[in-house]
Amino acid sequence: MFKPLKDQAGIQTPSWASRLWFVCVMIGSSAYIWLQVSQNLAIWSLCTLMLSTLLLNLGWVISAKLSQNQEPSVLFESIGNKSE
Repeated sequence: MFKPLKDQAGIQTPSWASRLWFVCVMIGSSAYIWLQVSQNLAIWSLCTLMLSTLLLNLGWVISAKLSQNQEPSVLFESIGNKSE
């Protein structure tokens, strides 16, 4: 889950754990802030931006440490197949 992924150009992209972390943080922080700010859209967007930025950076640093020195896997199985 923490292995870096190779795309069709051979570039390493974030792991599945990083992608899952992004979705969880965005949904979780958006919902949490929405309940706290009494449905004020401007304050909600600013607070969500600040909280999610902090959580995403922390999670991605940890994910990068865990994925260090691991062999990358392919993003999709069809990328590994050579078609002529």
